[in-house]
Amino acid sequence: MTRFNIRILPILMLSILLSFVFVQFAFADGGIVIYDPDMWRWQLQDMNQQLCTINYENGFENMLLSVDVTDLHGEKAVWIFPVPAKPDKTVIDIIKGFPRLRGYDVEKKVDETISTSFSMMRFSQLYTLPIEGIFLVSLGGARSKAIFEEISVYEHIEKMGLTTELITTEDENAFNNYLMNKGLNLPSDLKSILEDYIGENYSFVVSWISDIEKFKEESELRDRYGNTINTIGVSISFPTNKIYFPLKPTSVYGSQEIPILIYVTGHVIPELYSEIKKSSQVNYFVQGYYNVPNELQSFFNGKTSIKDLKYTKIKLNSPSKYLTNDLWIKNSAPINVTLADFANKSILGLGLIFFVLSSCLASMFGGIVAFGKDEISKKKLALFGLWNFLTLIGFWIAANSLRVRKPSPELEQQLKLEGFKIYDRRRNSFIFFFTIFFLIITGILQIVLQIIF
Repeated sequence: MTRFNIRILPILMLSILLSFVFVQFAFADGGIVIYDPDMWRWQLQDMNQQLCTINYENGFENMLLSVDVTDLHGEKAVWIFPVPAKPDKTVIDIIKGFPRLRGYDVEKKVDETISTSFSMMRFSQLYTLPIEGIFLVSLGGARSKAIFEEISVYEHIEKMGLTTELITTEDENAFNNYLMNKGLNLPSDLKSILEDYIGENYSFVVSWISDIEKFKEESELRDRYGNTINTIGVSISFPTNKIYFPLKPTSVYGSQEIPILIYVTGHVIPELYSEIKKSSQVNYFVQGYYNVPNELQSFFNGKTSIKDLKYTKIKLNSPSKYLTNDLWIKNSAPINVTLADFANKSILGLGLIFFVLSSCLASMFGGIVAFGKDEISKKKLALFGLWNFLTLIGFWIAANSLRVRKPSPELEQQLKLEGFKIYDRRRNSFIFFFTIFFLIITGILQIVLQIIF
């Protein structure tokens, strides 16, 4: 096979990075195996969390991986995970940073957006100011080699106490011999899982620490509280028709629940199979502006800044034994999220439309009740509602100058004897019924829109 020149990265594990900063990115999947000299055997290293962030564009997936190795113990350690692409198509690099995303939840924001919009509409009635004002305030406060063994090593790098290789093989025995020649011995259950990928057009990234103390010393960082953490960033790029995340290797942890957070740029649909669907959570976000750090520009395919950055958070919290398949993700957005995002970005225009609609309908219904259905045309009554742009005061002034049909002399005489002024009473009724219908219509529209979105 042709050797592909790729800068490989030490993969083994990145930390939970300060949870307050990197809470939005996830840890790479797969089992970490350590050699315990006291037990004279290789065994699984406990993991508290897995983190990963993915950028998928034009058929290529860029994936940043991280694993918490602060509590790494033993003499040496190894981590292996699969990539669904041939090694000559795969690029691996070391990344020293992760994106810091601070967007808003699209589906949660749309409810707030609709509520705020209709509250502003009801401000036009003036007397609603105290009630709607209190509502808005409360809302705002809540928020190796051996070709004959059919093993091909495409890159070998030693750095920061780590050794990392990108390999491919079509033979299980060759794979096992490769590990043995490196002095690496995996638990049988993990080895069995990894063997499922052999012969299926997958590559493997194999990283091992031969000197854990040296690794900790060279990768040591400190968080905001002064605590020591050990982190390494890994970037992998490969072609794929569908977004991919390796879940299956983590099943080796059995009943242990290892929270997995995956952040994918864009609004996407994870194909959650039945075993993990109930304990999964998917949220969709938008960040108005993102300034790409220099060390992450390759991850974002050369972009220096991104406006309206969309991203999806996928949180998995199932017992590891249920992670029987890898996670595949469709590069398309759910229709309800698309609608919610449109509503959030177009609320001014949509709000204007619904204000006009509510005002015109309220004026028409109020006029029919006050004057009768044959007194004034429905079209004229509906258009009269546009006076509501001047608030209820403007509508009141206009209503008092509204010309209506004069009553019969007999009715007029009778009303005068009874002390009524027919024009004032009917106009005042019109104003009263208008504002009542306006509140009802805006309330109904708000509820309907919140149900839809």
